[in-house]
Amino acid sequence: MTKQEFNQSDLQALFDNAEYLVDEAEALKYVIDSVPYDEVPPGDYSIYDKLRLIDHAQNRYYRPITEKIFSETRRISLTEFNHFRDTFEDSTQLEDDEKNVQKVLSKIIKHRAALLTIFKKLARIDWEKNLKDERGREITLYVFAATMIENERKLLKEIADLVLIYQNEQIHQREINKRVVDRNNPK
Repeated sequence: MTKQEFNQSDLQALFDNAEYLVDEAEALKYVIDSVPYDEVPPGDYSIYDKLRLIDHAQNRYYRPITEKIFSETRRISLTEFNHFRDTFEDSTQLEDDEKNVQKVLSKIIKHRAALLTIFKKLARIDWEKNLKDERGREITLYVFAATMIENERKLLKEIADLVLIYQNEQIHQREINKRVVDRNNPK
């Protein structure tokens, strides 16, 4: 579990880590169209749906809860909210022409910028506000936000791993095709 006590440099590190998602989304814009991002690995989500899940989580779960912490005088419990994984719908029902990965990446960037604006407006003492996690334990807003980033990093690593696998498969297939051509056209 993430530590409960933190200082200003910990907060700055949290902001930097939250901004990392923007950098990753920007970088993915350049490579994502070269891989089969809508291919669904067995028992998992496609790259496209993992990106949609990141955006859904930050826009429909983490941000509203963060805002609610400050609009309520009572302590918020995460059990009052549907978890983002429970409310997420994968893209299997979408038509192919509705699947726009570049648009999803742009939404991630836009929504993260809005969340970062909220984060940076909060005073250090605000980050110490408590809420109850899914198990009824008290955690700070800082821990809640750090958990969001930890979950995103895990998904981003899974996405990066899939991109590498797909790129390596493409390289391997080109090598096979070259050997076949070379074998069929001896010099």
